[in-house]
Amino acid sequence: MRTDTFTAHVRINAAIFRRFALFDTFRLKRRWVSPAVFSVILIAFSFAAMISGKQQAQMIGTVLQFIGLGLPLCYVLHFLVQVHDQCKRLGLKNLRPAYTLNFAENELRVVNDMASEPEVRLPYASLHGVWRVNGAYYIYAAPSRAFILPDGQYPLSPAALWTHFKSVLAPGALHGRRP
Repeated sequence: MRTDTFTAHVRINAAIFRRFALFDTFRLKRRWVSPAVFSVILIAFSFAAMISGKQQAQMIGTVLQFIGLGLPLCYVLHFLVQVHDQCKRLGLKNLRPAYTLNFAENELRVVNDMASEPEVRLPYASLHGVWRVNGAYYIYAAPSRAFILPDGQYPLSPAALWTHFKSVLAPGALHGRRP
């Protein structure tokens, strides 16, 4: 099979979508940093209050620890609930056809299988980047628009797809370890 043109009919379910959402939010966009810094600051203030020896310092320190740990936990739980709700809205309980990726010679063509929309043509040079994670490739057309390509849903081996991306993408646009 030629590796310069091929088609992948992508089907996703809740687990695949959840794994992508966690990667995108916490690993790629690093949205865990602000809650973590907030937590560290409040916990540091709580310990400072507790060792100050002033009246009611224990109570203030406990409240600061509760807030310092509770708000970041609420942030993560809220995110997980949003992902769960989005999976329900999209009907991702079981594998469901999402889109078709046509890897042409100079561009990636995307056809939405969930809604009737015109085909999107993305020249390889304009792709924001491709990330290889365990079990999938995440193809970012832009920082806020990505396509999930799970292993086993394309006609190449993961290593052959890596080689294909390496040959068509701009230098530095391919991220992760070679499979």
